[in-house]
Amino acid sequence: MKQEIEFGKKAFWFRPKGPEDDVVISSRVRLSRNLEGFAFPFQMSTDEEREACQLIIQAIRDNSENKPHLGLLGLDDLHPLDRKLLLERNLISQDFSLGQNKFLALSEDGSLSVLINETDHLKLVALKSGFILKEAYAEVDKLDNLYEQKLDYAVSLEFGYLGPSLTNIGTGLRASFMLHLPALVFTSLISKAVKTIASFGLTVKGFFSDSEESLGDLYQISNQFSIGMSENEIIEHVEEIVLQIVHYERRAREELLNREPIVIKDKIFRALGTLLYAKSISSKEAMSLLSLVRLGIALGLISGVQVELISSLFFLCQKYHIQTVLGHVDEIDSKLIDYTRAKLIRESFTNVHVAGGE
Repeated sequence: MKQEIEFGKKAFWFRPKGPEDDVVISSRVRLSRNLEGFAFPFQMSTDEEREACQLIIQAIRDNSENKPHLGLLGLDDLHPLDRKLLLERNLISQDFSLGQNKFLALSEDGSLSVLINETDHLKLVALKSGFILKEAYAEVDKLDNLYEQKLDYAVSLEFGYLGPSLTNIGTGLRASFMLHLPALVFTSLISKAVKTIASFGLTVKGFFSDSEESLGDLYQISNQFSIGMSENEIIEHVEEIVLQIVHYERRAREELLNREPIVIKDKIFRALGTLLYAKSISSKEAMSLLSLVRLGIALGLISGVQVELISSLFFLCQKYHIQTVLGHVDEIDSKLIDYTRAKLIRESFTNVHVAGGE
């Protein structure tokens, strides 16, 4: 199991460069499935949980020769710090990280995973960098077809795939994008954008909070329901709306640079200067400053560093990733974490410079 735990620590799904990544951080597709003849997870006895786990784990192992290989992690066997790493990487939920009889099957890069006994018996998830929702769906659909040959899913001819949540009945598909929207936030247009998105039947939430004021100006947009449309129709609908938001964000960036060049350049260069020279920085401040630097890169004001590096730092600068860098498994002084976070960012920006020598 130690080898599998190390396998999970390598799951850096957010490192590769992806399409439209000046705005789109990631594409995510999740399929929720439940087993026929079992109560839903929140109603299951311990014996039922174990039996369901065994069936699903066997189905995963039966397909172990298929690629990508999925390493199996039993959360009961993980140190709390390792659970928190998976949580910070957006691979598991808070409730799942605290539960018992929970398992996670994970590809080496973290882009494909299976959650066992979360809110559903199993959730199949594909998580990719950039705007590649269709590709993500193709991967998770292939996995779903393999497992459906081994497992008896709870399904209805009238309602489709069944589950404990009404929002997941039907296709069981949740398609989502994580977007970086600093210009819409800066111009106070984010509230209008959220209302527009909601009018098309989609949901919006901050990545690091459920409010409109998200750290790092990161927002997740996803379909609200999975019934009434096919999988492809859901994906195309979400893609269409997100591309409109991407267009609005880019236009807002251009208008900022044209209308208030001194103001926006000052904010971006001050953020870069702080990150280059700060000796201690909190997670909240780092997220805010990294967002501005990422905007500066997208606008061509900063060179020598790529937007995918900033995307990585959004995750790697979180508390428990820093704690792992320090080699500590127990809680440590917050001042040391803030110092190490600042050092990590400085060392990541060794080749950065202001474009045009401004």
